Amino acid sequence: MKDPNPPGNHSAVYDPVVSVAAESTTPLVGIVELAEDRVAFEEIRGFLTDENVEVLSTRVPMPASLTLAGFAAIGQSFHQGAKSLPVRCDVAVVACASASLAIGPARLKEIIAEARPAAHIVEPIGAYERSLAARSVRRIALVTPYAAETHVALAGMLEEQGLNVASGLRLRLPEGRALSDVAAVSLLEALREASFGDVDAVLISCTALGTARLLTTLETHLGVPVLSTNLALSESTAGLLRPANASRLPITRLER
Repeated sequence: MKDPNPPGNHSAVYDPVVSVAAESTTPLVGIVELAEDRVAFEEIRGFLTDENVEVLSTRVPMPASLTLAGFAAIGQSFHQGAKSLPVRCDVAVVACASASLAIGPARLKEIIAEARPAAHIVEPIGAYERSLAARSVRRIALVTPYAAETHVALAGMLEEQGLNVASGLRLRLPEGRALSDVAAVSLLEALREASFGDVDAVLISCTALGTARLLTTLETHLGVPVLSTNLALSESTAGLLRPANASRLPITRLER
């Protein structure tokens, strides 16, 4: 009798073929963040815990300088970062307020859309506008760790959205330290001691600042809502994932 699988015939290795089932598709959120940001992914993923989503991230190189010109020069890096996200990404989140400011929110969304055209896109400036509007906020105090030029430019862009930036605070880091190195207790102390005057809310801008576990404490002390970049990005993302319920704000806080 002739051997059905003579030497050199490897059909037995892959026959028969058995069909397997795929899991139901979970919404996928992709975060494009800066190389030195050790906070954004963890906070956004934490805020979205109740949303039944898969959260992934990719990183882009830091700009040559932490200035508006420096961030404006790395637009193509965000394109490459978005391209490394899975093709079926439902929401692409740009986790860098300085890049959104320097490149421009509309242009930054175009850059991401060129890489992932099927994804909804969330960036910080638009997220601020939506989250503050949901809280009926008009007068804010702006807190950033940015250079004066960037802080003033952000205040100007927010005022173009119809907000009144009534007061503010700039945080100064020790020389040579990254923003993600800021100690939570030091940040909490600085904000508790600040005098913001008559405002409807405090906005803390920078995805790399670890603020998620401070927000409720700060709100209790200051007596007004406190919004961080990562919270705003998460709220916009959650609204896109459940559009029929998009007004359910704020989402779960991290207080552990």
